[in-house]
Amino acid sequence: MNSKHFDIDKIISNFQSLQEKDITYPEISPMEEIHKTMQKRAGQLILECGVRKGFSSSIFAYNSELSGSHCYSVDIEDCSDVVESSAWSFFQSDDTEVDKILGQFPNIKKRGIDILLIDSLHTSSHVKKVLYNWFPYLNKDSIIFVDDTDSFNYRKGQKKDSILNEINWDEINEFVINFSRSNRSQISLVQFHKKSGLSKLYKSSNRGELPSKLYNYNRFVGVVNFIKILRRIKFW
Repeated sequence: MNSKHFDIDKIISNFQSLQEKDITYPEISPMEEIHKTMQKRAGQLILECGVRKGFSSSIFAYNSELSGSHCYSVDIEDCSDVVESSAWSFFQSDDTEVDKILGQFPNIKKRGIDILLIDSLHTSSHVKKVLYNWFPYLNKDSIIFVDDTDSFNYRKGQKKDSILNEINWDEINEFVINFSRSNRSQISLVQFHKKSGLSKLYKSSNRGELPSKLYNYNRFVGVVNFIKILRRIKFW
């Protein structure tokens, strides 16, 4: 395979050397977790929502060639030249347009999705729509990756200081947590706080089963703040 923007052999070599040193989650990129996941799973059907320069596409394609897997990637922009691989297919589309994408990639409907990566428009409403739209096509024991769920790098005084990104990332993270809690019978959540963060959801239910409606477990802010004031007065 060939990656237009990344030296994939060097990146994989760095991943491997860190694993040999027994460093479990080094400070490189959430893509290392995706790489390690791919190494443990063969014959996977991957749906990647969001491509840009093709970092995750390159990781998926590299491992897919070795494991008999295939990555189907979707982006609203034309990213068809970021990767060259027999194990990678691209379609330019909004990733919420399920019927249109299935028309282009009917194998997704036939086989179901084993790995789903959501890394397109960074708003909680869009992530929610993508996840709920594609959830019925996720196989039993599939994995859902939601990228960019840690806002720390965008907080005040940090290198990428951006209040808008901070708000968006926090809202996405809150959605992912509430989604996993609302679907505790079929979803387990693990989060990695490196770079911009990565959430990894394990799905235990069968393909075709629908997710529960989202329930907000957060208490009313006014009540919480009132209790905090009472606590401060009591223990001053």
